[in-house]
Amino acid sequence: MIKFFCSVMLLSVLTGCATADFGSPDTYQRYDVQRIGQFEQATIMRVRPITIESNSGSSGIASIVSAAAGAFLGSQVIGNGSGRYIAGALSGSVSGLVAQRVSAAMSRHSGVEVFLRRANGQTVVVTQVDDQQFAAGQQVFLVSNGSGYRITH
Repeated sequence: MIKFFCSVMLLSVLTGCATADFGSPDTYQRYDVQRIGQFEQATIMRVRPITIESNSGSSGIASIVSAAAGAFLGSQVIGNGSGRYIAGALSGSVSGLVAQRVSAAMSRHSGVEVFLRRANGQTVVVTQVDDQQFAAGQQVFLVSNGSGYRITH
């Protein structure tokens, strides 16, 4: 019984895992490689922590797959006759719920909202994941390419 429950939970977690692209300044997409970009120096005026949420896991496919797999495993491992159907329904429900919660948690990532003053005096705001630490008064590079803007040291 414990072996079954652990299997269902592991399956739920694995099917609920959705990788989301949060646009790290240290990671480039394939279409951005070997392309000319531009950069300029800017001064950080303010940094504010934010939460970045991805909608990529909102389709519910991971939950459905997990629930179906959990229901199948539950009906095969536990009970005989009508008991196996009840076990399948319960394990499928638990698997779907766990996968939904894991997917929701993984669709969030911490980020920063950085207020910058460009060399020409214009002020802009750039949001990105918090892979790098920034502080007010720092000189940074504002990099632009086909995907948008990034801030880096």
